Amino acid sequence: METFFSAVQGVLIIVFILVLGYYLSKIGWFDKSTSDLFAKLVINVSLPLNMIVNISTTFSKEQLEHSVRGLLIPFLSILLSYIVAYIFAETFKIKKGRKGVFVVIFSLSNTIFVGLPMAQALFGDIATPYALLYYMANTTILWTLGVYSVIRDVNGKERNVVNWDTIKRIFNPPLLGFIIGVIFVLANISLPKFLFESFRMIGNLTTPLSIFYIGIVIHEMGFDKFKLDKDAILVFIGRFLITPALVLLLNIFIPVPKLMRDVFVIMSAMPVLVNSAIIARVYGADYEFATSMITYTTILSVIIMPFYMVLLRII
Repeated sequence: METFFSAVQGVLIIVFILVLGYYLSKIGWFDKSTSDLFAKLVINVSLPLNMIVNISTTFSKEQLEHSVRGLLIPFLSILLSYIVAYIFAETFKIKKGRKGVFVVIFSLSNTIFVGLPMAQALFGDIATPYALLYYMANTTILWTLGVYSVIRDVNGKERNVVNWDTIKRIFNPPLLGFIIGVIFVLANISLPKFLFESFRMIGNLTTPLSIFYIGIVIHEMGFDKFKLDKDAILVFIGRFLITPALVLLLNIFIPVPKLMRDVFVIMSAMPVLVNSAIIARVYGADYEFATSMITYTTILSVIIMPFYMVLLRII
């Protein structure tokens, strides 16, 4: 029971900051220009630096080299979930402008803002390297295939999406920050202390700014737009059933330590990633749908997690 309440508190932290962002918008402190500014700061400044710090402080060169087998499960489970999401999108006629976002939020999870604190609360600090492994796969796919899917959906098939502008968008600051972090670890490069601490301090802005952004957008939208339609139900199925089930299925063919498997399952069942709404807005997709799904799945995760903990203990 103590573990359960610790996990709930991890989610409630997110909810509290989100509500504060909503309230500050309601009283006029934040507006649309503020949310646009926060999105730019997160995508171009704080998140790239946050990735450099996280990767370089969590993994050693040996851990990265020995993590290849473990990385197969999150990479394959997310990619398979992508395929399922596209099948669902075609079968259930997800509309243009929402389809790319739907695929992203169906198969990718909130690994850092909710996932890492949740894994630490449920399993202890020993879960951190495994949570970051899932984060590596999640992040790589988000800022390559995920961003490409959103751009492709918005631009339409009549345009040539694979061009230099698209390549520049895919190799965006967050992905470059991730790549730099990996290079630093593999090459045993250490930043000067003043620079590292500066990166850490700026990177720590990522979570509050991202969640404030969601609170602002929720206020802009109004709760009348938060509707549980078929698209929302399909996202719930993807987030909380299909992607975690794929992790368990792949573990049959790719055996890994039980703790690693359990952390991967929990990470795969996390809420919709916060950055999906920012990405959707930057590229002109249906960011309101992404925002509503972030809110719904974050609240639902409080209810879902105890059931997964019981399931993992049984199997």
